[in-house]
Amino acid sequence: MGSRAAKNAVYDLSIVIPAFNEARRIGRTLDELAQYLAQSPDVKDLAVEVVVVAADTTDATHTIVAAKRAKFRALRLLKPGPRVGKGRDVQYGVLRASGRAIIFMDADLATPLQHLGTFFAHHRQGHDVVIATRNLHKHHPNFWRRLVSNGGNLLFRIASGVWVEDSQCGFKLFSHQAAHACFSRLTIMGWGFDMEVLAIAKAQGLSIKTHRVDDWVSVPGSTFNRGMIKNSFVSLRELAYIFWNRLRGVYHGQT
Repeated sequence: MGSRAAKNAVYDLSIVIPAFNEARRIGRTLDELAQYLAQSPDVKDLAVEVVVVAADTTDATHTIVAAKRAKFRALRLLKPGPRVGKGRDVQYGVLRASGRAIIFMDADLATPLQHLGTFFAHHRQGHDVVIATRNLHKHHPNFWRRLVSNGGNLLFRIASGVWVEDSQCGFKLFSHQAAHACFSRLTIMGWGFDMEVLAIAKAQGLSIKTHRVDDWVSVPGSTFNRGMIKNSFVSLRELAYIFWNRLRGVYHGQT
């Protein structure tokens, strides 16, 4: 499925943005993205589509996104229905994107847009997957948040077999074929989806390139931080699930 879809792709790059109840910032995000795509020498000559995925929201997200269509060569608003989780929304957008490369990013612009060009350059060099990583000691100065992040990442390495310093930065690029190979197998629809998608990429034998993002910023209002204890236990359960799936060979084979 992946190779045929990639051959028929009409865009160089698809940018997928999950945006559940993001009315207070999605407008500014799209304005900045449109300006970057038009002016940056790294990407201005690329054919780019932007795919915003917004589950049934209780705010004006859908209306705001629709009003920004004129700013882009291609802006699609996808509505997958009732809220399930960020993983479902990213999967929904990625599997419907038509770019030769597909990147998903958060609506809060925690990772600056300037990295889009660098990630696409890594893709052109032949890497299947390119992920942003952060210095967790620097970016999580709060002791407990840093402890949770570092401890969770160590467990992630053990559970997934993917030895990277940070698995949770919401800025990851896939070739079209790699995106379909990984996201068609995704089963975790909540916070742990990007841990599972990297475990799948590893099992599929895909090349994973890391890129350190030193200018990542912690944006106020993170939903993970508001429920850190609960979300930490959820992540532990999901890591155990990922490890069990690896042992059973669930992530191998053809689709």
